[in-house]
Amino acid sequence: MSPMSMVVERGLARCPRCVSVADYVFIETRSGAGVPNGMRYEVRCRKCGECYGEDSRPLPTRLVAVAEPPIEWPRDREPVEPRDWRTELRDRLGVAAHRLGTEIDVVVQRTRTLAPQRWFARASEKGDQTGG
Repeated sequence: MSPMSMVVERGLARCPRCVSVADYVFIETRSGAGVPNGMRYEVRCRKCGECYGEDSRPLPTRLVAVAEPPIEWPRDREPVEPRDWRTELRDRLGVAAHRLGTEIDVVVQRTRTLAPQRWFARASEKGDQTGG
């Protein structure tokens, strides 16, 4: 390891060659300014002697300017006056009762005009109710 390297993690892994338990280590390399330069992964197998390593470097970061549309907030609405639900319901029920009352009056009037004609016609058709 160079003086600008630091072990980040150690542990046990499988050897890529003989699949036995081996030691692994993550080593972080730093540039002269102390900025992380990359990461190295090493597996060392004590059984077969395999030494496997991978180097990874961070992707170069580019600043991307995203042009977002400005946030358009909805306009303030006029405050709504509180509703008197009881009065409104009472008024609507009054209108419904008035309409229903007129419909009932029409039904009763039609029933009165038609009932006597049918009542007497059926009574004469029934005949004797004494069973004889």
